[in-house]
Order: sequence, then structure tokens, then C-alpha cells
Amino acid sequence: MTDVVIVGAGVVGASVAFHLAERGVDTLVLDAAGCLGGQTPRSGAIIRGHHATVVEAGLAWESLTDYYERWDERVGGGCGFTRSGFAYLADEADAPAVRANVAMLRPHGLAEELLEPDELAEVEPAAVPDGISLVAYEERAGYADPVATTLGLLAAARRLGARVERARAVSVIESGGRVSGVLTDAGARRADAVLLAAGAWTPGLAAGVGVELPIRAARIQVMLYQRPYQLTTHLVMTDVANDTYLRPTADWCTLVGRHAPEREWLAGPDADTGEPDESFVRDCRERLGRRVPSMRDAAYRLGRTCALDITPDGRPVLGPTGPDGLYVAAGWSGSGFGKAPAIGAELARWMVDGGPERPELTRFGPRRFVTGELITGEHEYGATGPH
Repeated sequence: MTDVVIVGAGVVGASVAFHLAERGVDTLVLDAAGCLGGQTPRSGAIIRGHHATVVEAGLAWESLTDYYERWDERVGGGCGFTRSGFAYLADEADAPAVRANVAMLRPHGLAEELLEPDELAEVEPAAVPDGISLVAYEERAGYADPVATTLGLLAAARRLGARVERARAVSVIESGGRVSGVLTDAGARRADAVLLAAGAWTPGLAAGVGVELPIRAARIQVMLYQRPYQLTTHLVMTDVANDTYLRPTADWCTLVGRHAPEREWLAGPDADTGEPDESFVRDCRERLGRRVPSMRDAAYRLGRTCALDITPDGRPVLGPTGPDGLYVAAGWSGSGFGKAPAIGAELARWMVDGGPERPELTRFGPRRFVTGELITGEHEYGATGPH
């Protein structure tokens, strides 16, 4: 009998396993892909404090300052964190929200600088300010290696006694209104508590014990383009005017994605997401070239597709859900990686102590979708803005 079974070995599941193991909890992580599951390997792995709510910004800032910047000391090994700086390039519509959110977050320790469009060149000479009304610049932000981050958390969890097993979860086992484990393709794994952190696969498992989660799978495409050698690096950017986000990679490429205001919904998480669309490859290159002219003719290196877990308000479902002993951490809508270390700590507290350190997180349960109390910032962004 195990104390906790975690379904999903992505970055969030790995973080929860690490923090539970630190507390001496007997923890088993299950994943069909083995030691690195979910969509994490395809993540943009952007790390920034800028968000539209204080609680999300706080989680992101804690993850940056207490984990990513101190990875070897806090977790062990390396996660590939690179401090590149982050710029939110706001168009006219989003500029008022950016200004308000920067002012909102400053008292909470998030240091951001507001720049006028003609000042963009001071922090990113490679970019042009076309279509920009305001820039929010965050010097300490950057990106990490999503695979190294996840494997590092799992390795640290194992050193503390956690186990990782390659097995596909078939259903949650419930008896008398309480979960008692997980049925896998390799047999039953008994536990006092179960955490579902399986991304777009989570709703199917939760439905088996009567829990409806409004999490849908959407096809996401991310491109890598060869960076010219004179452009050694550049900022991580959320470019509202071009509806893109981009960051440098360690192998002299630039990763480009879109926020996809028109979602390409999938029938389910197991649908074949296929190779990236040629039209999408061309479109992202054109958008990249408009912001960074030296990459206008950048060679396409490769692309990635995945099934992302999306909720109606773009925020995750967190905490105890349904039968006693069942917890959920899914529906990240593309915003989980940067907050994962702090989220793992909060979920471990929730499972062991009965509640998170941040009481605001109790609002992130699925009931909000029934009552209509969706989570939005006081100064929310449009479809292209960060959560």
C-alpha cells in the first residue's frame, strides 16, 4: 500500500512527487511513457513572473527565485535555466492591462520595467517595434530545458524514496466514497490518495469516479527556426501584435508558437496530432520575421505538435475533487511549466496538511465552472495575453 499514487510524470507530477518525498510520503508515479510523460517535452518552457493575477505571479516568482535560479542547491543537477529576459510586447488594446498589471504586481516583489516602443532596442536590438504600444520588461526571466527539469525533479524524488513506474492508468479505484488506488495495465496499485496530473488524459480518468472536468484537448504546434549566427540570443517575447511567443534555444534556434485564438479541438488526447502543417510553418516564419528582421528567411529546423489540456478560463483545476482522497492538477492551458516547482510544493502541503499555503488556490477547483466564478484577472488580457 502506497501513501500517494501520482498519475502523470510531466513536470507538475514530477514536482509534486519531489515535494511529497521531501515530506517522507511514500510516493509512486505512474506514466505510460515511463520516466518522462505528458506534453512537457514539447513545452516552450518559458519562465516569467508576469501574469494577470497575483496568485499566479506569486507562484511563478517563487518558482523562479527559489527553484530555477537555485536548481543545483534546491533540487540537484541542472535544469538548463537561462536568464534571457522577457518582454511582453503589447498592442494598443492590451497596453492598459499591461500597465495596470505591472503596477499591481510591483508591491508583491515582481520587478518589471515599462518601456515605450522606441526603447525596445535598448533591451532587444534585434527586434523592431512595429505595432507595439507598450513593453513590459522583466530582466530575471528566461527559459529552461523542459526534459532536464522534469528528469531532475524525478531523480530528486527517487533519491528521497519515491518510485516511478511505466504503466498506463486505466481507472481510479473507488470504494465507499473514497479512492483506494489506481488500476493500471499492469494491475492495481493501492494507495491512500491519488493525484491525477495527466494533462488532457485527466478528464477520462476522473469521469470514471463521477467527476466531470471541463478540460478539452487541443492540437498545438510549435516551430523551431535556425537563428543566424550573428544573433547569438534574444529575449523571450510574448508578441501580441503578431500573435506569437518566441524564445531562443540552446541549439541556435528560435522556438515560435502561437496562442491559437481559434482552437483546433481534438476528439480526445489520443488523437494523432501529426506533423506540423506547412502553412503554419510559413505563417510563423512570416510573423517571426516581422518582429526580428534578421530571421525573415530563417530555415525551418523542426516542429512539434501535442494535445494540450485547455479549460474555459485558461487556468488549471487544482486540489481535492470528488471522492475522498482524489486530487487533480490538470488543465494548464499551456501555462504550467514556469509555475510547476511552487505548484508542486503547494499540492504537497494540500495533500499532507489539508490545505495550501495560498488560500486563493482553493478557488481553482472544478466547482467554479458550475457556479460561473471563473478565474480572471482584474485587468485580463485578450486571447494572446499571458495568464
